[in-house]
Amino acid sequence: MRWNAPGGDWVSDDPTLIDAGLVHRWLRDHSYWANDRTYEQVERSIRHSLALGLYDTTDRQIGVCRWVTDEATFAWLADVFVEPAARGHGRGTFLVATAVAHPGVAGLRLQLLGTRDAHGLYAKFGFERAAAGRFMELRA
Repeated sequence: MRWNAPGGDWVSDDPTLIDAGLVHRWLRDHSYWANDRTYEQVERSIRHSLALGLYDTTDRQIGVCRWVTDEATFAWLADVFVEPAARGHGRGTFLVATAVAHPGVAGLRLQLLGTRDAHGLYAKFGFERAAAGRFMELRA
């Protein structure tokens, strides 16, 4: 599917449009959460998720996010990224709004994400800080 923003940017859930090499470079060079992922891990994560690409008016990819989900009960929003030069124009908000409204995850009982610094962005869509101590993790 394709969703259009008023300014001409657009989002697609077609994973074949996503440039895994570009996403890998973004995550490696600009993220705090995925800067150690290999290209193979990034490519596989896109392939096995509900991935959305963000594109500008010239069809150049400028962002990405992905849902890790069973599309029935649970979804984890991950790797939300807009390239630094494209920030500050509401593109991240458009990307997240599109992701949250995506038919594959809209209305699921549990939608989660993790962030160190973008709580305000996600609060616009109803995300709240999770109760401390409720979640557990197993790290490799």
